[in-house]
Amino acid sequence: MKQTKEESVKLYLDFYDKYTWPLEIAETLLEVRQYLTESTILSLFQNFYFSHKGQRINEYNEFSIPDGGKLQVLLDEFNERTARFHLRRVQEIITNLSHYQYLCKGKNTNEDQLQIKEIGDLQLNDILQPAIKPTLLLNDDNKAVKQNVQQLGLSSFNPPPLSRKLKGDLFYIVLKTIESVELIITASNLGFYVNSTQGRTFEPTQKSDCYYNLIDLIVDHSPSFKKELINAIPEQQQPTLPATIRYNHKWLSVPELPLTLDHQRSESWALDLHGFDVSSLRDWNEELQVFRSLPKTDLIQKLNRDKALSKVYGDFVEAAVRGACAVVDKIIQPLNPMDIECQQVYVYNQIFFSFAMETPEDFRQESGPDATPTVSTTNCDFRNLQILHKLDIPGLSVLNTCLVDYKGRRVIAQSIIPGILNSDHSNCTQYGSIDDGKTIQKSEEFHKVMSKTCEFFHLDTDIVFLDSNQQKYSMAGSIEVKGIMGSDKRMYLLDLLRLSPRDYNYQGENNQCCVLRFELLQNYWVVNTIQKIKQNNSDDPKTQQEAYQNIQNLLIGNPKEGLKLNPALGTKTILQSSDKLTQQEEDLKKLASFLLNQAIPQLIQELSQPETTRHSDLSISDIFHSHGVNMRYLGKVISFIRSEEQPSLRLTLERVVFAKTLKHIFRDYMRKAPQNQLSQVLCHLLNVIFSNQNPTVNNKQEEKKKKKKNKNKSNQNGDKPHFRCLIQINNYQYPTNQEVWDQINKIAEARYSHKIDPTILNKKGFHKLSCLRELCQQIGLQLVARDYHDFQPSDIVGIQPIIKFIEQVSEDAKNNIEIGQKYMLEHQNHHQALESYLTASQIILNLHGQMHKELANCYSKISAVYLRKQEYDAAIHFQKQAIQIYTTIYGYDHPLTIQAITALSLYYFSTKNYKEAFNHMLHTLYLANLIGGEGQEVFNQYTNLSLLYSESGQHQSALNCLFEGLEKCESLFKSFQGIETQQYKLRVSGYYSAIALEHGEIGDFQKAVEFQERASELLKRTLKPEDTRVKEAEALLANLKKALNEKRKDTQQSNLDNRRQFGTNRNQQLKTEQQTQQIQEESYVETDKEREALLQKLRAAKQSMKFKNKNQMDINRYILAQQLYRQQQQQQKE
Repeated sequence: MKQTKEESVKLYLDFYDKYTWPLEIAETLLEVRQYLTESTILSLFQNFYFSHKGQRINEYNEFSIPDGGKLQVLLDEFNERTARFHLRRVQEIITNLSHYQYLCKGKNTNEDQLQIKEIGDLQLNDILQPAIKPTLLLNDDNKAVKQNVQQLGLSSFNPPPLSRKLKGDLFYIVLKTIESVELIITASNLGFYVNSTQGRTFEPTQKSDCYYNLIDLIVDHSPSFKKELINAIPEQQQPTLPATIRYNHKWLSVPELPLTLDHQRSESWALDLHGFDVSSLRDWNEELQVFRSLPKTDLIQKLNRDKALSKVYGDFVEAAVRGACAVVDKIIQPLNPMDIECQQVYVYNQIFFSFAMETPEDFRQESGPDATPTVSTTNCDFRNLQILHKLDIPGLSVLNTCLVDYKGRRVIAQSIIPGILNSDHSNCTQYGSIDDGKTIQKSEEFHKVMSKTCEFFHLDTDIVFLDSNQQKYSMAGSIEVKGIMGSDKRMYLLDLLRLSPRDYNYQGENNQCCVLRFELLQNYWVVNTIQKIKQNNSDDPKTQQEAYQNIQNLLIGNPKEGLKLNPALGTKTILQSSDKLTQQEEDLKKLASFLLNQAIPQLIQELSQPETTRHSDLSISDIFHSHGVNMRYLGKVISFIRSEEQPSLRLTLERVVFAKTLKHIFRDYMRKAPQNQLSQVLCHLLNVIFSNQNPTVNNKQEEKKKKKKNKNKSNQNGDKPHFRCLIQINNYQYPTNQEVWDQINKIAEARYSHKIDPTILNKKGFHKLSCLRELCQQIGLQLVARDYHDFQPSDIVGIQPIIKFIEQVSEDAKNNIEIGQKYMLEHQNHHQALESYLTASQIILNLHGQMHKELANCYSKISAVYLRKQEYDAAIHFQKQAIQIYTTIYGYDHPLTIQAITALSLYYFSTKNYKEAFNHMLHTLYLANLIGGEGQEVFNQYTNLSLLYSESGQHQSALNCLFEGLEKCESLFKSFQGIETQQYKLRVSGYYSAIALEHGEIGDFQKAVEFQERASELLKRTLKPEDTRVKEAEALLANLKKALNEKRKDTQQSNLDNRRQFGTNRNQQLKTEQQTQQIQEESYVETDKEREALLQKLRAAKQSMKFKNKNQMDINRYILAQQLYRQQQQQQKE
């Protein structure tokens, strides 16, 4: 749309007689239609068109309107397609009227939103964006829904006769209200009206007014519906979320409600096509390639491109998940029904579906042209595909892919390469080999693209292979990566496993899928480059600058000179022997050694940091992958950690191994179990693992079977005939406890190189609930929220799909976040940092909407900036929004949500809103214990909570928190053979010292001295005498003893004064004043200002809880001064 000035054209809603906001320059009419369709204003008026000066405007053609022009939005006549769409929309709304309030944005009405916007910089997307609503901890999909109408659907009088079609009838609708009044509604091209039909006699005569909106018609004919509509609007419910968020699994649910009669639900189920839209067939591959080829020279073009890619990714995931579930449920027919089930493939909704084989006991790779990929292969393939999507190499096209785990099966959903289904793979393959190197294909055009790809992945671009005829081929990368030329003349790459080199720590035929992560290659190259710079010790600034520039180029994915690794080494392909091959093999051995000797120790060091978040399996996996360490190294990492030194970390990693091992076992039984016994099998396995009682298998069912057998026998002897089920049902053999635990040990040793302790569930500090939570989230199991002693089949609500998908990341938003962090950390420029963060949040909001994890991250950073600027209200506002996004996407029991709530608690404390601060901190303490058990995070939460109580003057509550943390710390450390390690002694001595300081603040110096003596004794046994921490502890103990002696003297003097019945002893009073003055001089606290300064130092020391503070003597002086100050106040009162 061409305009000369911004905001010169305004939309006019003719049917509301209201103006709405002005149009932007970059907006086209198609974008405006999309905005209005998703907005609140036209939620029930989807059938409209644009008009200018009485002429209808084609939304696809380019046009221009002069300044000050008015663009009208007019309602259009219905046709059968638009009328059916309106009916479906109304059915969705009346099924749950809270959905209607979401469209109405809470209490706001349409009239409120149609006011003219005078703010110049307000955009259409900002106004139409719905407000964030709070969500529940549990999945409330089963929430009770009030019945608003008894029936609303298509009538049995359909289709209309030809004579009625000539009069405008499109179809007929049956409406049965709560008052049990049945109406037949005619859908015509002008709207909807009630006809005169009674019972089985059709009478088309119009009986009511004609309504453009079905909701208005129902309101006028059903007073109860009108009442429910008014009551539902003020409620707060969460909006309908996209598939990429909706399938983030929530493992707890409210109890399932009894099934009720619902015609709309049954009609929707009967017409469900599992994501297939018959009105518009989507070519997912063509859409993706066209949007990837859009220009991206300026910011506007980048935003438009990213927005289009984000939409096609989201729509593809939605269709892929629904199609994959239909494949697993055997609703869709395979293309090759004669093959075995794991090799069957499906095509539905222009998406290609196939299965991945589960091999839990090894990492083998299936070979051959008809080989079935394994789960490990698909994980590596998908990981490299994600990198290719981000690199965006010119000339290379990539497929849209989604991995779906459902009911124990891995389904691969891919967009279809044009022409590949109509020809043999050998005809399409122009690069690589499809028969394990017997024949090799090479194309110079493909070779150029593969060479660019291999440079990014640090692979050699000149590897010599031999085919079955001993003919040489110089290839880029491995021949197992196949180059396909589609009928659209685009180049695609398939089977991307060998874009990663082999891991030489795992050799052999059963470890063919063990490859190195891309992060490890980057870290290794950076470390080697820095070592070369130090070894050369060049004084030439140009050389150093070039070296560091090379490192920066590597990090942004464009290395000038990277590694030259050979991904074909250790595979079945035949290579030509050479010295270069020997050197490349040595490089892979160095990489394997680097992983064991440098990457893993650095990983353990990060995991051991107090500030590291390691609540759950998700956090552990992220930390492992950031160091380039695969999760199969869990056992080796555990072996490097001594249980007596770091018991909580070791126990956390053991829990992760146990949960991952259970994942493979449960998925195996989910695949093999009969459909009618799936819940019983899962319930039995849960009882075997987590219940203290020996589970009994289907006692009731066995009794029923016996009764049936006896009944059948009696029928056979009698004269009456009997009937049997024609389906032969095999009796499923439930595994015993010993069989399950044997599988656990076998898979844990084979896959993670770790032997599971049989008593792991009874270990002190092992949290069963955390393990159950991680297991449910990994297999998609959803349980009823209740206290469990044993499990029943009714406790299993359902199984949800677990998905992995390509996520669109905006580089502009990412760069703005990094710039903001640089301004905050290096320059302390709050204004520029805030501007960068706000820019990033606007980009993310424009691309993904309000429900996105990166937007929550931006809001958290914005709130931190406002906190530095001491604008506490703004900080709390943005932090609340971040929490609402995190809870909507991940739920409350997620590490990111816990971090956000902890920050909000500290923000409330900064405003002296102690009640809210305590509530949120207690909430995080509960959640940290829920998802991580007793460990480092729980200890830190107890310490933070004690600080909050202490600063608010609630010293007894602060002491309670410290004692609780001390008890858990002692219990956890001493659970491992009762060994007191150095880490244990330092942590416990820190608790003792903190408790001593709290007792000092309340004037109980006797107990303060006792606990400080314990702390000093532990430090003396742990550290050398010359250590500063020992000296500071001794100094603090001496000052506490001195304060205790002074208190005793004051108590004795007070008792002596109380014995005097007449007069006063002036000399004794003067002596007391002299002693008071002497104590004041010793404490060196002269003014309230200095006392406040010392108080700040005390807060900092308590927060660190370590004996490394140089101002320890100042803290001792403050304690004495505080005691003296209280005595002075008491004397003044007397």
